Amino acid sequence: MSAPRYKWQPTTAEIAATTGLPPERVERFDHNTSPFRAEWAGAAAAKALATVNEYPGASYRTLREAAAGLSDLEPEQIVPGAGADEMILLSARAFLHRGDTAAAATPTYPLYEIATVQAGGVFQQVPASPPDFVFPTDEIIRAARDADLVWVCAPSNPIGNAVSDDTIEAVVAATDGLVVIDAAYAEFADTDWSSRVDRNHNVIVLRTLSKAYGIAGARVGYAMAHRDLIAAIDDVRPPGSISSISTEIAIEALHRPEAMEETVQKIQSLRANLAAALDSLGFRVLPSETNFVLCEVGPNAHQLCEQLMAEGLVARKFPADGALAEYLRFTVRTAEANSRLITTLERYLP
Repeated sequence: MSAPRYKWQPTTAEIAATTGLPPERVERFDHNTSPFRAEWAGAAAAKALATVNEYPGASYRTLREAAAGLSDLEPEQIVPGAGADEMILLSARAFLHRGDTAAAATPTYPLYEIATVQAGGVFQQVPASPPDFVFPTDEIIRAARDADLVWVCAPSNPIGNAVSDDTIEAVVAATDGLVVIDAAYAEFADTDWSSRVDRNHNVIVLRTLSKAYGIAGARVGYAMAHRDLIAAIDDVRPPGSISSISTEIAIEALHRPEAMEETVQKIQSLRANLAAALDSLGFRVLPSETNFVLCEVGPNAHQLCEQLMAEGLVARKFPADGALAEYLRFTVRTAEANSRLITTLERYLP
């Protein structure tokens, strides 16, 4: 069985060339990245350039220490990788065997299925019901009893809703397998699952610096877990998947938690304003604890997405045969960009 492939939107340069717009007029409402530039990152990168002719230190000890210091964990309970994406792939590689079952509430991040199938496992979908796609707690608990691994995206992507502490506890208690909590958007929901890795030795928590920390281009994330689980991931981890430049930027970002928190507060405020504006246009906006909002648009969702693309505004659409066919997802951008989106939508809506 071949693994499904992740499908990316066109690049900014490709969209600019197609639309005839300058690249700076292309606004990515589809990537869930920060609208604010990390102006300090250049200095951190310059520090690494002096030794860019050499490989990075494969242990990433300093990066592990920086991440551990924010979570009251030991560096041996942290393993970094090239974004949370690599940690998803490595978790599947380390803990899934051919024929094993991995369950997840769907719709969800496509890489869970991709990682599961690449490892030879069977991906079990546990559908959340439209139109609100509330996390299917009872159904996931039932699936977890027989699963070798459970993927939990908390808060959820692409829905945006939170997953309660009680639900996490129930899922962890229900399974003898592994529970991987993808907490890529945790900062926006003011949640922190790190304490669970000491209490529950079958829990891995994934974090990323791409969202709240605003360094998506550096591609850095990490996993937190019991030492034995971290050692198992280290056993299948490539020796240098994070560049020395990205490592220095990531360490500097982790040493700036106040800056991250300020960014999160700005995005939360902008999210509320964007959601209200989209609601005023007649879209049904689902509650969000992330840096994006998911909207029920209707049968013209794909057509509207293409119209926005022609204007250099890139929204996230979903497969025409899937549960989210009539939905669009919008990343929270700057106030100016959000206003441009709303003004453009007003021109295309009846």
